[in-house]
Amino acid sequence: MQEMYQKPVHRKGTLAKADLQKIVLGNEYDVQRMLYSLIRPIFPEARVEIYEDGGYKSYRYDIFFDDYETVIEVKCSRPSMQERELTEQIGSDAFHYQEKYIYLFIYDKHRVIANVDAFSKAYSKSLNTHEKQIETVIIQPISF
Repeated sequence: MQEMYQKPVHRKGTLAKADLQKIVLGNEYDVQRMLYSLIRPIFPEARVEIYEDGGYKSYRYDIFFDDYETVIEVKCSRPSMQERELTEQIGSDAFHYQEKYIYLFIYDKHRVIANVDAFSKAYSKSLNTHEKQIETVIIQPISF
C-alpha cells in the first residue's frame, strides 16, 4: 500500500498519482481480488472461493493452494464491525479449516484492531504439534 500510494511515481511512468488514488479497496471481495492478482503469477495453481463440505455446513476457502495444503482467508473490516466480531470469525475459520497452513490476511480498513502487533501474535499459532499452522497478517490503511 505504501509503495503504491505514498512513493513518488517514476517520472517515466504513465500512471499519475491521481490515477492511483482512484483505486479504493471497498470491501473483502476487493481485497481478495487484489491479493489473488498478486499471488496468481507466482502460484498459477491457486484458486479462489473453493467450497468444502464441513459435515454440518459447507465453508469457503478464499484462496486455496491444494499442492501446498494452504489456504488464505481474507478479511476486511467494515464500519459496523468490532474487534470481537473479527476475532470470532477468524476463530471459526481456524477451527473449521482442515489445511495444514492457514494465513489470515486482514485488511483493517476501519482500524477496529486496537493493537495490531498483539492481535497478530495472539492469532498466529502452531496447533496440535505442527499439524496446523496459522499466521496472521494485518494491514491498516495509510494516511495521505
